[in-house]
Amino acid sequence: MLSRSEDYTGSPVDAQERKSGTRNVASSLDNAQDLATPRARDHRLESLGDAVQRRTPLHRVVLAVAAVRASVHTKLLVAFLVVTFLFIGMALVSLQTIVTGARATRMLDEAHELVSLAQRGESSLARQMHYTDLALLSQDDASISRILRESNEFNDHIAKLESAGTSDPALMQQIRRLQDEAMGVVADIANAIRDGRLGASTGALLHRQEKLDADISARVGQLVEAQQDRMDRLRGSVAATNRRSLLLTSGFALVAVVFALLCGFVISWSFILPVREAQGFLDKVAAGNLGARIQVPNRDEFGVLADRMNHMSAELQRFDAEQRQAAAELGRLNQQLAQASKAKSEFLANMSHELRTPMNAILGFTEMLIDGLYGDLPEPLKEPLTDIQLNGRHLLRLINDVLDLSKIEAGRMQLALDDYSVREIVDVAHTSLRSLAAEKGLAFRTHVPDDLPVARGDSGRLTQCLINLAGNSIKFTREGGIEIGVERSGDDLHFRVADTGIGIPAGELENVFAEFRQVDNTVTREFGGTGLGLSITKRFVEMHGGRIWVESALGKGSTFHFTIPLRVGEAST
Repeated sequence: MLSRSEDYTGSPVDAQERKSGTRNVASSLDNAQDLATPRARDHRLESLGDAVQRRTPLHRVVLAVAAVRASVHTKLLVAFLVVTFLFIGMALVSLQTIVTGARATRMLDEAHELVSLAQRGESSLARQMHYTDLALLSQDDASISRILRESNEFNDHIAKLESAGTSDPALMQQIRRLQDEAMGVVADIANAIRDGRLGASTGALLHRQEKLDADISARVGQLVEAQQDRMDRLRGSVAATNRRSLLLTSGFALVAVVFALLCGFVISWSFILPVREAQGFLDKVAAGNLGARIQVPNRDEFGVLADRMNHMSAELQRFDAEQRQAAAELGRLNQQLAQASKAKSEFLANMSHELRTPMNAILGFTEMLIDGLYGDLPEPLKEPLTDIQLNGRHLLRLINDVLDLSKIEAGRMQLALDDYSVREIVDVAHTSLRSLAAEKGLAFRTHVPDDLPVARGDSGRLTQCLINLAGNSIKFTREGGIEIGVERSGDDLHFRVADTGIGIPAGELENVFAEFRQVDNTVTREFGGTGLGLSITKRFVEMHGGRIWVESALGKGSTFHFTIPLRVGEAST
């Protein structure tokens, strides 16, 4: 016994399956959402684009581009070239900006180098002044050499500044003049040191040297400041150039991108609008509005397509009108044919009845003559009277077939439903036809199980069906035999009539149950018949709520099957 909790929760395997099922359902929902999201997003983007092109002046631009008399290929090529040129222009502007920035950077580096030269010159001047003071104190030739070396280095820096052409020439001239005077003082000091006269003239030389050094330092300071000012101006110019280049490049790029987007937007919507119109047009045509028309502003392939679609719509409308007229005429003709068929059926039913009465009288009198009721017949008359009776019976069967078919078509045929024995109707059909089979030397067998219950239906019509099918088999069989078999299949009875006759071609199987139809004229000439037996059999089987079919191959015989309910007219239990 399971506890209440176990009965409620189930096994662990069931719980795992429920969890797996829940995960699968959730995964399916996620997949469905993933599939739906791109479509919804595309729909929102398309709706946004539609609103933009309808509510802005871009709508006129779209219509103007659509109305340009050029092919779609040309429009796309022009749009591509325009966008390409825009980006080429943006690349050129960017390249120019890079070149300008590089030139400004190079000038700034040169200015920085000049400032460095001016500063090194100033440093050399300071060392020169220092060595001059040292020479006055130490009074040796080594100090004089160091003064000359620093003087040469200072002159070299001044020469480089002059070659750059960025300094004030008057200022440079003053520095050179003062430097020359300073070098003269240095020469006097050197001479005084060599002659031993330095003590008397030291004060005058020192005063003169200090004054020259102060003047040179002031001029060199002006030179350094001038170069620094120039470098500061170049630095500001470079910064301004960079800002201007950045703004120009960004603005041009923004304009190019916006223009490219607008160009793509306008071109795409000049194609989307006629496609939408075509879609609406096709929806109207599919809904049956064959008189619909499509109007697009395009003068390209879409415009040509719209004209052809309008032509197609006009042709469809014309064909529809003709078809409706033909359908009305066909309906009228069908009504006339139905009336004629009904009149034919009524006529055949009446005429068949009128023909059967005198035919029965003829057969009755010939039978009485043959039986000797009017006296003994001469021997030469017996054979003709027998032939008359045989052909009369054949004619009566044909009349009965026509009468049955006419009644069925006229809707006057009714089944006489009653209980019947399956074996009995099979035996009646066998008894009626065994003499014909014996005349042709054919075996004629029946197979009916003993445990078949009593059935319900029209036994006379079912017997007629078996006689028609077995008679057909005997007619078209030269050797071998015929067998009538019955078996029960659930609530149905399955009848089967098999033969070893000439068979039916595969292409004619669907026509064997048609009225007045046989396989070909050679069969009709050799075996005779009107082609009504199988058609009437099919009608009787269908009136019983059954179906009939045939299995056959040319030269291998035929087997006709039909099934009917065991109890016709009663609900199955």
